[in-house]
Amino acid sequence: MIYFLFLNHPKGEELYKVPSEKEEQARRYFSGADTIESKVVIRGKNYKAVIDYGVFSAMTNFDCFNCRDTCCGDAPSKFENKTRNLILENINKYNKLTKNLEILEDMGYNREDAEESIREDDLMIPEECIGEEIDLCTCAFRPDNGTTLCAAHSICLEKGMDARDVLEHKPVICSLWPVEILAEDDLSVLYITLPDDFTNGFTIENYYDKACINMDYGTGPVFKRTNPKGFEEKDYKPLIISYEDTIKYILGEKCYEDIKKKIIEEEFVSEDEFYGEEQQLIKRY
Repeated sequence: MIYFLFLNHPKGEELYKVPSEKEEQARRYFSGADTIESKVVIRGKNYKAVIDYGVFSAMTNFDCFNCRDTCCGDAPSKFENKTRNLILENINKYNKLTKNLEILEDMGYNREDAEESIREDDLMIPEECIGEEIDLCTCAFRPDNGTTLCAAHSICLEKGMDARDVLEHKPVICSLWPVEILAEDDLSVLYITLPDDFTNGFTIENYYDKACINMDYGTGPVFKRTNPKGFEEKDYKPLIISYEDTIKYILGEKCYEDIKKKIIEEEFVSEDEFYGEEQQLIKRY
């Protein structure tokens, strides 16, 4: 098995190959879990998916503006051309947010070198700078010395793009995080879930230190030690509501409708909870 969302990670198989022990746990879990099958469409490609639908009723709060955790701690994917072109067309704004061009200039690179790197290098910076002078994701920036945000996302919103366009200009893994997708090696089947008490043994992310998907942690004192404001219980919403547009535009309308129908049937979420509240995806800092 592989971690599907990490297939395009610059570290390659070292990261995306599921260790044998974790694969055994994952197969054991999905053989007994309540699931549905659906078709997902990711970047224009169709896949068969086995979906752990219950996790889409998990309570979530993706308030990146009030979280100081560095979820964008490294670049999780080689960038697609849409992202590269967005950055090149808005290079001054990108530099104002990230300071990447200024950093490269201090290291002896000229403007042409920096722009060529955005066009050609996997992570849009020279390889020798990764994890050193530029230690976060290439697109990460901190507007307030704490919160970590995405320059590509911010530029999209400043240009007035809607949710679909924003998602098309960011790596899939960044948009879906922390949803996890495992897959057969030949990609014949995808297995979609979320870190929680039952899946944490085989997911990449650790459920117990993720305030966005663990309400007890997000509203508790340990999280508030580094995030003094903390999260409030009233701000948590079921994942399918928090990520409505993300699921529709990354996994496809059919996948979204199949999940929604099932969790309403099972009374995990009620119909009246789908009330069209503005999603974090299109909020500006």
